Amino acid sequence: MSKARKMMAWLLTGIMALGMCMTVEAAGITISRQPEDVSSAEGDTVVFEVTAEPADNVTYQWQQGVWQKAEEGKEPAFTWTDITGADKAVYEHKVTAADLGGNVYRCKVSLNGETLYSESAAVKMAGALPVLAAKDSTSITVQAVRGQEYAIYTGDTLPADVQWKNGEDSITFTDLVPGTEYSIVSRVAASEGSAAGEPGQALVVTTEEAPEPQEEGPGTVTGEPEPQEEKPEPVAGEPEPQGEEPGPVTGEPEPQEEGPGTVTEEPETRPEIPELVNRTDTTLEVEALEGQEYRIAQKEWQESGRFEGLSPDTEYVIETRMAGKGEDTPVSDPLTVRTMKAAAKAPDMPELRTAGADVIEVAAEDGMEYAICEGMAASDQQWNWQTSPVFSGLKVGTEYSVAARIAGTEDQMPGEISELLIVSTEKYAAAALGRPELVSVSDTRIEVKAVSGQVYAIYKEQTMPETLNWQEGGVFADLAPNTQYRIVTKTPETAYHKESVVSEALVATTQKTPAETPEAPRLKSRSQTVLEVEKETGQEYSIDGGKTWQAGARFEGLKAETAYEIVTRVKETQTAAASAASQALKASTLRNPIETGAGENKITGIWNGQIIKTGRNVTFTAVGGGMEIEEPIGGDVRYVPVKWQGLSDGTWKKAPYTATVKATKNGTYTIKVTFDRQVYKNGKWVSDGEDDIKSVQLKATATGKAAVKTGDETPAGTYLILLAAAAGAAGIVGVMVRKRRKA
Repeated sequence: MSKARKMMAWLLTGIMALGMCMTVEAAGITISRQPEDVSSAEGDTVVFEVTAEPADNVTYQWQQGVWQKAEEGKEPAFTWTDITGADKAVYEHKVTAADLGGNVYRCKVSLNGETLYSESAAVKMAGALPVLAAKDSTSITVQAVRGQEYAIYTGDTLPADVQWKNGEDSITFTDLVPGTEYSIVSRVAASEGSAAGEPGQALVVTTEEAPEPQEEGPGTVTGEPEPQEEKPEPVAGEPEPQGEEPGPVTGEPEPQEEGPGTVTEEPETRPEIPELVNRTDTTLEVEALEGQEYRIAQKEWQESGRFEGLSPDTEYVIETRMAGKGEDTPVSDPLTVRTMKAAAKAPDMPELRTAGADVIEVAAEDGMEYAICEGMAASDQQWNWQTSPVFSGLKVGTEYSVAARIAGTEDQMPGEISELLIVSTEKYAAAALGRPELVSVSDTRIEVKAVSGQVYAIYKEQTMPETLNWQEGGVFADLAPNTQYRIVTKTPETAYHKESVVSEALVATTQKTPAETPEAPRLKSRSQTVLEVEKETGQEYSIDGGKTWQAGARFEGLKAETAYEIVTRVKETQTAAASAASQALKASTLRNPIETGAGENKITGIWNGQIIKTGRNVTFTAVGGGMEIEEPIGGDVRYVPVKWQGLSDGTWKKAPYTATVKATKNGTYTIKVTFDRQVYKNGKWVSDGEDDIKSVQLKATATGKAAVKTGDETPAGTYLILLAAAAGAAGIVGVMVRKRRKA
């Protein structure tokens, strides 16, 4: 069963649970009476009705809902279609097979622009009138119809909690009260495809009266053995005793003397009368109990309780006894039963009345019953017979074989099977489709949104040709540029649905053929806020990925030190579309100038206050601020070491800016390094005439260590203060001296 049918069953169940008397309201209108479900048969007329408040100036439009199979992973739903002419509060509808298969109806109510939809109402098949098969004082049996279920009750009203039963051939209700009137109803059983139907007309049956107990007499079999009077075995040569000897009556049997041949065992009892379990025109069968044997018409005994090859409409006597006990074994009371009358001849082939999407109906005749099977019936086909000529819940677009026969009665076998009627169910009508949805258009290609289960076709004529090339995809390529086309869609025929009508056409015009794509732009100039490329005639430019285009090749107001991509294309003309965008020119705006300060200049390798050893070389390095600038731009500032003084003098022309000096005698020395301030202009570094001088003071001793004075010369406290001062001074690299060099 499909997911759609499962969902329909759940939905119909929910509708019944909610009821049809809900009040639905909008701002200016109220539906106070909802349409109700009805039970009916195909061809009958049913009435749906709504009540709206206020009643004046209200418009009505009844709609039919057809359950549609959904795509994988999506919920199924009804497709609603307006019913032509159904524009009143009351709608009379002639029931179809599709209605009984799941179609529903609702009303659209409108007032002053406000619209409400009523609840949905469905048409359900009513149960068929049950057919009595047998009854006794405590049970009633009715014939079972495939797809129907049955319930029994007393009184005038069907209880809400009544128990429903179903079966293959018959339904038997047991443990009934003798002589009591019962009502039996049937309904269409619930399935995965639909909810249970409404109960049909009731069959009223009265159970038989309980059998009266029979008086016991000579030869009466009561099921219990009669007490037997024990008599002594006669003795040879003596007369057989006559009657009883007079004796005292004590209420207890007098003890009997046992003699030769005296029987002391309890006598065997006769089994109960056999119970009939089945009969036909040529067979009778009783329940076979373990340890018993059976015979019919005083013939041979057998273990089986089934007797075959009998004559139709003939009375037979069946008896039973315990097996293996000999000919003197007590025999049960006889069961007298008559075989059924022989089957009637086969009737004519059933006459088809209608075939819907999931229902087949043949013409009904009194006393007939009908059966159906999928495909061609086999020679030993097992049929499920029913008195109703309607078969619902069938597969869509499927071939079936339908048979008929004269229904059996309590005393007559069902008739022979007719010639088979071969008929197929129809397919569901496909819903009408809207025009295709446009996705994209180019000069040689049109694409529409492709929906699963639909096919598409394209043509140029004003009128749709009779023959079209249908395809599942929504892409149409190799089209003529600047040409108008029409695209239509439809649902093709499937195993369950007919082919839909062709939709309205979507009209789309292909674009002009684009010009040839140009080469990437070439950078002309750049600054911190401007990027400019070389301009080409007939081209336009974009710096935002083609979102906006401009005729000029200069882009201003940009962020400094930021990367951009610039593309170009040939502009659209009257004869050609704009070209595709070129490859991108990747360019960055310039950074802001680096204005290096003199504070970044330093002397490394020596430090202020350092004590050196006389006669030993000391190496130091000058590091100018901004020397690490690799790609200078206009306005960048740097400092370049140019010379040093102290202990020795020297100049530098290029890196490395390192020098080695030494002190020849003890003393204090100052090393000064001059840094030249340079500015980058017009593609080169230019000195601006300002210098920065950094200095370091060194002290030379013969030992390379500070001289330690005695306590007589310098107090210990004073010495410690000097050491601390020297340590602090060691962190001072030098004193910046800035002066203007003479030209």
